[in-house]
Amino acid sequence: MNVRLRSRLRTPLLIAATLVFVLAVLSLSLKRAPIVQTAEGVIISLTAPVMNGLNFVGESLQRLWSGYFYLVGARKENAELKRQLNEYAQKEVRYQEALLLARRLEALLDLKKQLALPITGARVVAYDPSQWSRCVIIDTGKSEGVTVGLPVLSGDGIVGRIVETYPHHAKVMLIVDRNSGADAMVQRTRVRGILQGKGGNRCSLEYVPKNADVEVGDLVLASGLGGIYPAGQVFGRVTHVDRKTHGPFQEIMVTPGNLSALEEVLIVKTTEMALTP
Repeated sequence: MNVRLRSRLRTPLLIAATLVFVLAVLSLSLKRAPIVQTAEGVIISLTAPVMNGLNFVGESLQRLWSGYFYLVGARKENAELKRQLNEYAQKEVRYQEALLLARRLEALLDLKKQLALPITGARVVAYDPSQWSRCVIIDTGKSEGVTVGLPVLSGDGIVGRIVETYPHHAKVMLIVDRNSGADAMVQRTRVRGILQGKGGNRCSLEYVPKNADVEVGDLVLASGLGGIYPAGQVFGRVTHVDRKTHGPFQEIMVTPGNLSALEEVLIVKTTEMALTP
């Protein structure tokens, strides 16, 4: 096998060696004879296509190799850019969360300044999964001085009241719960009625005579009667009025703030309900 391989390679090697020798002699000749120049031209004519082909292959391989490294670098750069974009996106989310938290806390702080009453803050940690009630669980309880009956507020207005207490948690019945009821009044006309929870995110203002002046958009406030909620605090806005009902009273629907998105709340730790003058 080795003898055959050598015999096959011998002829090309001899030709290549001869060409190299001839080119070397030609390049070292200071004065070239016409016959030598003719031979040189023939040799160059014969070898030029081969050299051009080899040069083309070499340049192609170089471009391919450079392109490979370029693609590798581009992929690394692309991966790094994606990582940076994800990092910036996460920072943007954290920034927006911090901004929203600051706005909610600012609203609670403004509310606290309005009330001449002892206040403590709490976070909503869970919603009651029951289909028949609307309650939330907060992370403040008996150990922090929370007792049953205390009102709970948010930056949007009245949330509800404490109905159960535990060592470090408490249950708040929201004003939209069907078991919730409180004395209320229309801010614009001072018309009074009973705010009754209707489930979902709505209440009704009950026992308002048909001749009473109530319009969609009116603000409904706590009257302070009954000592459940601080007077003047917001229950919600009138979103529906129907005077074409059977009986002496009109049908009035009131929509509070979004009680399904509560995060921070204030607990009024007293039964004396009053606003600062």
